[in-house]
Amino acid sequence: MMDYVNQLICYLLAIANYAKDIHYTSSGDAFYSKHLLADRIQDGLYDFIDGIKETCLLGNEIKPLPSGEYLSRATSLIPKITQDDKKNFEEMQKLLVNCLVLMQEMLGEKDTPRAEVSLIDGIAQDLQGKLGLVNLQVED
Repeated sequence: MMDYVNQLICYLLAIANYAKDIHYTSSGDAFYSKHLLADRIQDGLYDFIDGIKETCLLGNEIKPLPSGEYLSRATSLIPKITQDDKKNFEEMQKLLVNCLVLMQEMLGEKDTPRAEVSLIDGIAQDLQGKLGLVNLQVED
């Protein structure tokens, strides 16, 4: 389970950082709405990371990895930003889906404490809503 937990933290870091990449590079038609959508995607992810570390790791007497280790692992998950806003949001869509799949796998593990299931469910619900908005963005 700890491998899943650490991987989830890395995915959330990758999503947050890629969202900021999109935030700072959006341009053209509907620039401001794309800029704000990227902010909305990033919003709250660091709070989720904190909750995961406190509940899933420290709550089980496991120390989190050093921040540099999480960031190093997250770097390999972050897509390359392009000048094509639609392509960037399509990459964000894939990143969100991959993270949701990971969380589904986590929830399939037996003997997961109720608090952890509740936390993962809440994060999944938030990301699913963000994915819905990204889905609308890429269909244009």
